[in-house]
Amino acid sequence: MTLDEFNLLFPRLRDGGVDSETYQRLSGTALEIPGAARLATLDPFSLAYKEAAMKLYYELRGDAERGYLPARDESSGVGSPANVWSDLPPWSFRDPKFAAEFFYSWGHILSLLDLPANSTARVLEYGPGAGQILLFLARMGIRAFGVDLDPGYLALIRRQAAAMQLPVEMDEGTFGEGFDGQVFDRILFFEAFHHAADFLQLLIRLRQRLAPGGRLLLVGEPVVGHPIPTVPFPWGPRLDALSVFCIRHYGWLELGFTQSFLLEALRRSGYHVSVHHFAGCGRADAYVAQPAEDVGEIKQSTFAGPLQALTALQAERDALQRQASDLLAQREALLKSTSWRITRPLRAAVSWYRR
Repeated sequence: MTLDEFNLLFPRLRDGGVDSETYQRLSGTALEIPGAARLATLDPFSLAYKEAAMKLYYELRGDAERGYLPARDESSGVGSPANVWSDLPPWSFRDPKFAAEFFYSWGHILSLLDLPANSTARVLEYGPGAGQILLFLARMGIRAFGVDLDPGYLALIRRQAAAMQLPVEMDEGTFGEGFDGQVFDRILFFEAFHHAADFLQLLIRLRQRLAPGGRLLLVGEPVVGHPIPTVPFPWGPRLDALSVFCIRHYGWLELGFTQSFLLEALRRSGYHVSVHHFAGCGRADAYVAQPAEDVGEIKQSTFAGPLQALTALQAERDALQRQASDLLAQREALLKSTSWRITRPLRAAVSWYRR
C-alpha cells in the first residue's frame, strides 16, 4: 500500500473505528515509503539518523510544523467509561483470542519480575495505560507505582484501585521521571518503550532509577529479528498501516527496532540483557536488562554512552556556531566603523610593504 492509498483509506478508519479484525488486518499491511530506505544507510546511533527518523515520522503524521511534544502528542484523550471492568482494552475488543495475548503477556511479566512470595518490592511501570498489571501487583501485596503523562489514564487507574481497595500509587510525568527520583526494584515497560523519542537517553536515565540488584523489563515491544517491510531499518517509525493510522490519528510516535540494534543500545547504555521469547505470542516477548555493575560481566567504563557523546558533540557544535556568529557580527561592526574607513590608506600601505 502506498501512502497516497492509505490517505484515501484513513477517513474511513478514523470515522469507523478499529475493531480486532481491522486491527489484525492493518498490522499486517506494510506501506511503501520511498524515503525510508535512507535510514538503512546511516549510523543508527548518530544524530543524523535520529533527525532522519523524526523527519519520516513527520511525513507519516502529515504535519512537520508542530514538532513533537510527548505531553501533547502521546495523549490518548481517553475518557471515563461507564464500566471500567468491561469497557477498557483488551476487554473492550470483545475478542477472547485477542485478550488471550494480553493474558500470556501479563503472566510472562509476573514470572520475569522474579520476585519471591510475599514480596513487598517496589515495581514502577511507565505508560501503564489502563493499569491492569499494576492492579495485579497490588493484589499480591507488591508495592505498585505508575507514571503516565495522560491524566485520563491516571484517573482510570485510581478509579479502579479505589473500587478494589488497592494501594496503587500514580504520578503524572514523562518516561524516566516521576516520584521525585525514588529508586525501584523493578521498572517495567509493556508496549510503551517504543513511544520514547530519546530512548538512548532514557535507558541511561533508568539505570539511575533502579535500586541495587534491580531489573528493567521491556515487554511487548515491536522488535523484529531482521529488517522487514514494516521495520526496514535498525529503528524508526513502523510502516504497518495500524502504526501509521495511530501516528496520523493520534500523533503517537510508533517506533520499531531490530533485535540486534536494541541489544546494542542496551549494551552501550550499560546493561546486561537476557532475551525471553514466548512461543506463539510475540506480544509476550521480553527483554530483561540489569545494570552491568550489578551483573559484574561488563564494566561501565567500557562504554562511552551514546547520548553523552552526542550531547557533547552538539554542545561543541553549538558553541562553535555561537563563536562564528559573534565573529561575523564583530566583523560587520568593524567594517561599518569610522575608524576602519579612515585607516584604510594606512592598511593598504602596510600590505604593500609586507609584499
